[in-house]
Amino acid sequence: MHRRTLLASLACLLVPNLAPSRAMAHSPWGQYAVYRQKHLLVLSTRDDAESYPYSKLLVDAVNRSAPEAKARPARAKDLERAYNLLRSDQFQFALLSRRNVDAMRSATGLFAGGDPVDLKSVYLFGQLEFAVRADFPAHLVAIVAHAVVSNLDDLPGASPMTDVLGQDTLHAGARDAIIEYLSNNPDG
Repeated sequence: MHRRTLLASLACLLVPNLAPSRAMAHSPWGQYAVYRQKHLLVLSTRDDAESYPYSKLLVDAVNRSAPEAKARPARAKDLERAYNLLRSDQFQFALLSRRNVDAMRSATGLFAGGDPVDLKSVYLFGQLEFAVRADFPAHLVAIVAHAVVSNLDDLPGASPMTDVLGQDTLHAGARDAIIEYLSNNPDG
């Protein structure tokens, strides 16, 4: 007898209301949750056209300086799905256009009637914003932000660090990393 069949049979005997098909069922969602915990996933969307190609550049930059992050790009089918993934804390990092990040923060536009998502900035790249949930630990955001600022030459359209420091939405961990980087590299 196969081990899984044996375990399912035992489960049905011990828990009479458990159907055999349910006892033998297998779902990949548990593994996906573990995957999300082991990798820094940078969320982008299909309908925020520039976000996905740039997320690949960003992930490469982060992995060069912080390979332990195991950063990977991830793409949601649309902005509404990205909003729900961030709102429900299934994803913590996103690279989206600034207008879409602002709309998520204020629950306006496409997200009107929903709950605002408390997102903080990690870095800015032209019209794109690398954002993180505000409740994400500052020391981990600092590691990611340091990896970003260490590779700004490879990230086209990156805003000057002094401009990013002026953002009132900047995450405390990102602020600390940028200030530390500038103090150790006065030439920027």
